[in-house]
Amino acid sequence: MKKLILALPILLGVLGIPSKSIAHTMFTNYLLNDQLEFQTTYSTDEVAENAEVYVYAPNNFDEPWLEARTDEEGRFSFLPDTSIPGDWEVQIIDEGHGEVIIVPVTEDGVDYENISYEFKQDLHYGSTPISPIHSLLITAGVAGLWFAVLRKS
Repeated sequence: MKKLILALPILLGVLGIPSKSIAHTMFTNYLLNDQLEFQTTYSTDEVAENAEVYVYAPNNFDEPWLEARTDEEGRFSFLPDTSIPGDWEVQIIDEGHGEVIIVPVTEDGVDYENISYEFKQDLHYGSTPISPIHSLLITAGVAGLWFAVLRKS
């Protein structure tokens, strides 16, 4: 019985260690029709409704060429100006999540085959670093509480 009394707080202390938190990730799909169409969703199948969208032309990364928002289905579309060839940058930002998509444009139009994702940001996905000392302190705290409860009984 004494082994069980000692093992239980240790087990609770180990199980109480926080690990990497689980969150959803942003995904953006694109399609080229008359315009370049994007749809942004999360890994939870939730759409990124009303997300901020900033489009930067290759000749001016200081000021957005276009500012918009996604619709209720997480969609947004635009057609880059082919008189400004180079890598256009599309930023989609929603509640701590973000994605940057690079759209290469030539004089012939959008180079669809070479569109790429430059950056993903997910501020909701993180981990809490736990050292062995933290684990030991958590275990000791749970054990102390456990023994205090047993003494009162």
